[in-house]
Parts: sequence; C-alpha cells; structure tokens
Amino acid sequence: MKRFNPQALVTLWNVERLGSFSAVARENGWSQPAISQQIKKLEEDCGMTLVRRTASGVELTQAGLTCARHGQLIDSRLTQVVEDLQHLRSDRSSHIRLVAPPSACSTFIARVLVHMSWSSDVRVTLTQMEPPEAMASLSQGSVDCAITFRYNALPEFMQSHEDFNMEQFGRDPLLLLVRKSSDVAKDYQRSQQAVNLASVRSQQWIAGCTMCQANLLRLSQAAGFTPNITHSTDDYWATQNLVEVGMGVSIVPRLATLTHVRDSLEACPIRDANAFRSVFFVMRRGDDRPSLRQVRAEVRRAARKYLLE
Repeated sequence: MKRFNPQALVTLWNVERLGSFSAVARENGWSQPAISQQIKKLEEDCGMTLVRRTASGVELTQAGLTCARHGQLIDSRLTQVVEDLQHLRSDRSSHIRLVAPPSACSTFIARVLVHMSWSSDVRVTLTQMEPPEAMASLSQGSVDCAITFRYNALPEFMQSHEDFNMEQFGRDPLLLLVRKSSDVAKDYQRSQQAVNLASVRSQQWIAGCTMCQANLLRLSQAAGFTPNITHSTDDYWATQNLVEVGMGVSIVPRLATLTHVRDSLEACPIRDANAFRSVFFVMRRGDDRPSLRQVRAEVRRAARKYLLE
C-alpha cells in the first residue's frame, strides 16, 4: 500500500464535514475537478472506494470515514503549528488555555488561578469541560491543557493517546449522597464504616454525565443490582436538591463535597475498591513551553491539598 498524500486526507475530511465536492472547492478556492482528482488518486493509492455519490450529494464509506479521521488529525496539527508560530510572533506564549471539570474548577483550579494571577506573568484562561470534550478540544488545538479524570471501574474510558502526555495527580474517592435522616446515613454515623451500595438498591438514583452514569452502572453491577435511574444531571447543586427532597440517592466525587454539603445530607464512603477516580493533567506531547510547565507545576502543588495519593 502506497504512502498517502496528507493533503488528500485533509480534503477527504472536508468532504465529510461539508457534504459535497463543490462546497470543499468553494471553501478552499479550488476547482471541483481538482477535488475529484485528489479523492480519485487517494482511492487508487488505498485500493478501496472512499466516497459514494447519493441523491443528496456524497457520503463516505467506512474506509472513507477511517481515512477522514486521520485527515482531521492532520488538519488539527497544521492549525496548531500556525497558532504556535503566531504565539511566538506576538509573544503570546505566556497565555495558557486550561479546561477542567466542574469539581476541579471549584476547588484546586480556583486556587491555581488566584495564585498565578499575583505571582506570575502567565495568563491562564479557564473553561469548564468534561473529559470527553476536553480531550477533543486538545486534539483540535483549541486548548493547551486539561484536567481530566478516569473512573477506576471504567478503565476502557480515556485510554492513553500517543499525542498526549498524561500525568496522574491523585485519586478522588466517590461518595454515596443520601439524606441524613435515612437508615443508611444513621448506620454510617454510628459505625463510620463504608457503605455497601446494595443497601440502597431499592432507591431511585440520580445519575450524572454519560461517563458518570456508566460508572454508576458498573459499581451497582458489582454490588449485585441494576439501579433505577430516574433523573440525570451534571449539576452538583441540582443533585443535592434532588436528594434533599427525597427524589433519590446519588454517587458524587469527594471534590464536589469539599465546597459544600447541605446539613440535611450525608456523603458516605462506598465499600468498593473501585469507588474512586484518578485525576490527570493532560497536554500535547512536545509542547514544552515554560509557561505550560509552570501551570502544570502549580496544578500539581494545589491538587495535593485536595486529592489522595
């Protein structure tokens, strides 16, 4: 199999993104025959059909979609080259774009922003983002670094990526959030022993994001039951409200409870060796800007006060 033309792979991705050869030609200032010739040559090189014509335009075959994913990565890296050079040209390499999940934003990342605002020339801008979106933004070059997490019960989520450096900063235990008046909370207050999830198997459940819900299912499966999930929200305050008024119980990260837990609620440790998530600092491999290293060092220092080793 021949070595493929990177530009043709990018063009194929643009065909998927825009839906037609003519749209790609207009966007790039090329002729439509030039687009057709690139795709035809790419099909000859790989010996497979990549694009099919339909009544509404064109669609990619499975082989075409596979090639288009690589074209998207190539386009992202080329975009990043331009941005990096612009940073150097305009001396903006000290501006770092950081993304992090809500529980990190409200705890140790907030401390990082405050500390760096008065102790450093590095300017950090923060956007709240869950791990799947954060990793996609890193791939596209729209952010410089990310705080992400991986549930220990879901090792298949957020696998390591050859384009990223992933540094684990610590563990964040998961807690069962229940009303303080419940039998489960009273037993925990009396014994101070971790709670078996099977003790609340008959309760309604409040789940979080897609990944959080998958973790709930995996942990409850290990405890021998399937949870009755009636509500889903990734808003921690909404979760507290729902638990407080008796609409169910929930699993929340310890980080989220450090800002505030209502007096009427109890956050109990869970009796399961997988009831925690690992927290990571992620950046693109090869990005060795001093400003980025400084942000990583500040995040590591601040995280020690909030995460377990």
